[in-house]
Amino acid sequence: MQFFRLIAAACLLLLVPGLTGCGGGLELTRWSAIQSYRSFEHSLEDPARPALQPLEALLKKAAKLSRQNPDQAANLYLEVAERTLAHSIEKGDEARIYRHATGHALALMHPAKKKKAGKPTRYRISYAQGKNLYNPGQFDSITFADACKVKNIKLEAQEGIGAPMICRIEHSAGRAKTHPFLHPVGIDAAATALVEFPTKGHARITLCDTSRSDQRYFRGAQRTLMANFTTPLISATLRQQTSRLGWRGIRKPAEFIDEMGLYSIEIIDPMKTPVVFIHGLGSKPATWIEPYNALLAEKWFRENFQVYGFYYPTGLPPMYPAAGLRQGLEELHRELLSRGAADNADRIVLVGHSLGGLITSFQIRDFRGSSDELFTTPIKDLPISDSSRKAMHTMLEKAPPYFVKRVVFVATPHRGSELANNWLGRFVSGLAQIPRDLLSFQIPEVRRVLTSLGRDLTGGLDPLTGVARLKAENPLLSFVLKQEIVEGTSYHSIIGDRGKGGGKQRGDKPESSDGVVPYWSSHLDGAVSEKIVPSDHSAHRHPEAIAELKRILREHLHLMSAK
Repeated sequence: MQFFRLIAAACLLLLVPGLTGCGGGLELTRWSAIQSYRSFEHSLEDPARPALQPLEALLKKAAKLSRQNPDQAANLYLEVAERTLAHSIEKGDEARIYRHATGHALALMHPAKKKKAGKPTRYRISYAQGKNLYNPGQFDSITFADACKVKNIKLEAQEGIGAPMICRIEHSAGRAKTHPFLHPVGIDAAATALVEFPTKGHARITLCDTSRSDQRYFRGAQRTLMANFTTPLISATLRQQTSRLGWRGIRKPAEFIDEMGLYSIEIIDPMKTPVVFIHGLGSKPATWIEPYNALLAEKWFRENFQVYGFYYPTGLPPMYPAAGLRQGLEELHRELLSRGAADNADRIVLVGHSLGGLITSFQIRDFRGSSDELFTTPIKDLPISDSSRKAMHTMLEKAPPYFVKRVVFVATPHRGSELANNWLGRFVSGLAQIPRDLLSFQIPEVRRVLTSLGRDLTGGLDPLTGVARLKAENPLLSFVLKQEIVEGTSYHSIIGDRGKGGGKQRGDKPESSDGVVPYWSSHLDGAVSEKIVPSDHSAHRHPEAIAELKRILREHLHLMSAK
């Protein structure tokens, strides 16, 4: 059995290269206070300066005490931060010392629940409140981002004052009820900590939400905050890697139906426009890590957009995740409006890769009235399961979400892929174990109420899996393409080309391909823009594709703001 599982996994990798991971072998190492101090020491430009040596000695002593005596260590870190404020902390070694002392002090004063809390005895601690500030009490733990090291991805950070922090919210059943769209791995929010001393013995901590603003009035001047956006993102993403949702989502989709839905690893901000990423076959939301990280580096993006990911087990027939995404988008829209969202709630952007692009296409097309083409009886009277009836009603009888205003298709097989037609596609498709209640369209009493077109679209004798639905010229794909795109929705295409087609030039040639999806399948007439990037099927991670996505989102922001 193990042998066959290995064969199946290898086949999946061949069929959809680049879709089963988040790329690059991401790593995150969390340092002890001593290890963090050693790294900090190497970062100093002039560690031998006489004025700095006493402060360095205190930091080294604090690092050694952090585990056994956190309260004394916190006292020492705060003392260093206070003494450093006598100098300029805009740049140079003084800024590094202040940052190191502040970050470790706050981490000690707000550690994970299972650790002993540091309670400085020499200082009275207070926390600033106000616009664009976090309340430290809302987090389960706060970690100094400099005490973590990330590998195999560009570190998106911004120079300035303060200490970059990772503020963690754990997932729980109770929180999921009051915090809609909370990701099962929880939230690791980026923040920047400042500490000042208004009076002797009083330390006031300010925890800034850098996703809203990277500026803060501090000590008599408007200043730019130091910020680290990558490390919190990688911390949350790596928690997702412990699960094999991608592969198992094809083979045993029934195990993950309850997990299908919209999630965010950010704290919901109703004042921002949602950007929803939809992954492809055999994948999961973590596949978007490179574009997500690159977008967070942009101030205009952080302050105006918020990322959500849609997870679905990709072995399901496409109609079911399409209905799940539709339901999730409607719930998100209602939630944002209930929280006081303005026009941004009606400006949602969807970005779909590969099969995720097909799921996205379902959202912006109007299928109302088409049920008569498929069935000889109303959907409410069909002898099908409740889950199938609900999905059919959602997709065929409800109006499309008017609040989706822009869509980006990346390497999307609108007309299918020939790879899904060959033995490899058939083999992988045959591995999928579709839930029994979703197979109701293939039992005789149901097939009797299907029209000829209905029988073609629901599979005939073919399996209903997501892989089978990707066959070139599949009737379902042709049916989807015939449905009108909702007026007012703009759409764009990003298409990969490996440059191995019937000519020396890359680009919009019928024979060009990303290795999985040919140009003739991914091209759509009427697109606002079409960008060809020199990439295989993992086009969503290519630098040129990421640059194009940035351009599209900036255009969206400009056009929506002008209305």
